Amino acid sequence: MSEKNSFCIYPWIHMQLKPNGQAKPCCRFDHMNNAYVDENGEHIMPQYNVKNMDLEDIMKSEFWTRLRQDMLRNKKIPGCYKCDNEDAKGSYSMRFNANHAWNKQNEYRPTKENASLNFRYLELTTGRYCNQACRMCSSDLSTYWDDDDKILEKHYSDRKDYSKRPQTLDLNFNEEDFENTSLIKLTGGEPMISPTFIPFIDKVLSSGKSKNILIQIYTNCSWVPKAKIIDRLKKFGIVQIFLSIDGISEVNDYIRYPSKWSTVEESAKKWIDISKEHRNFDIVFSPTISLYNVLQINDMWKWWEKLQLDTFGEKFIVDNSLYEMYLKDKDIKGDTSYIYEVARFSPTILHTPTYLSPTQLPNKEEILQGLQKIIDNYENVSETITEKEYFTRFKYTIKHLISSISKPSNNELQTFTEYSLDLDKIRNQNIKEQIPNLWNQIKDLVEEKTRT
Repeated sequence: MSEKNSFCIYPWIHMQLKPNGQAKPCCRFDHMNNAYVDENGEHIMPQYNVKNMDLEDIMKSEFWTRLRQDMLRNKKIPGCYKCDNEDAKGSYSMRFNANHAWNKQNEYRPTKENASLNFRYLELTTGRYCNQACRMCSSDLSTYWDDDDKILEKHYSDRKDYSKRPQTLDLNFNEEDFENTSLIKLTGGEPMISPTFIPFIDKVLSSGKSKNILIQIYTNCSWVPKAKIIDRLKKFGIVQIFLSIDGISEVNDYIRYPSKWSTVEESAKKWIDISKEHRNFDIVFSPTISLYNVLQINDMWKWWEKLQLDTFGEKFIVDNSLYEMYLKDKDIKGDTSYIYEVARFSPTILHTPTYLSPTQLPNKEEILQGLQKIIDNYENVSETITEKEYFTRFKYTIKHLISSISKPSNNELQTFTEYSLDLDKIRNQNIKEQIPNLWNQIKDLVEEKTRT
């Protein structure tokens, strides 16, 4: 396969913020790449932070300007190596999807409407303020991790104490900043409990542009949504709520400490009820698959499948009615596929920390067979050409899980064990009792010891 062009539309229309205020051209851009250092060996990207620069100045800065120029000249971009690798394998990279979704499939230069630099897509964070300390997370993204990372950093080289970083990030926007915006993605922390969330939403609403905006919000379902949130969100064009739920019952509670499954499930069902009442709401199940929950992945799907069947019927796999309804009344230009999550299912495979990777599961065959069965069960659900296209996308999602889990182990089961037992000791949890099927697979392959 020939090498793809290095052009990506995101530096013209998009900005991503990390919880510490660091601005990036996109979430995957390697801002700490060794190519981006000054003559003293200091990284230059940290200066582009909303604490000391506004987004417009960052967009027009020397670094962003040179980045765009290099892309137009098809120069290799060090910070874009992840998309380079995917393009080389023939995969659909984020760069490819961005150009198709936002730039009328042009992979060489911005279209006329994009050339003037404007924020069509904002990926923002409310900071690291959070009420959970998920095992795959850290104090970099969650305040609830602060005390535990202070202990673990003494024993694990990848753990750092970020407790001195601010808990929240002020999102200081003017109403005119949303003039051209059609997508806002909000992450945390836990965005909707942050004190900066409602003031930001109110600022968007006061711009008068909310009906033209799709807003995506990631939530851990640790609380049941209340009217003061719903009454604001229902004024947006589409509201996608991504449910970050990583297991059923005790598995969820173990991973997403100090989560309670009864509340999580109540919250998920409430969001689905809201989507029935307000048809511009779309609720997406977005688990992160790690070694902790990989054995339960098929049960997680069955749980979600039942909720979807009860709500939307067996066509939920290929149901695109919400987006069609939305587009009829909107002046939306470009491909809408980037906003449509097939089957309202958007799983993510955990890559870091590497010792939590699901690839380390010793016996994978039963899980892989179960995932293939999901595809087989819906093989005949598609009738029209459009539905067949959606089913192909759904099949790709499940196949990606299969291929990712099938990859060879990185042989870090011992580190996984020590890390898990150390956290168990700190949090008064017990992997042997809460995830016994996993422990039974690995117990004869590891030494049962801790580092703390």
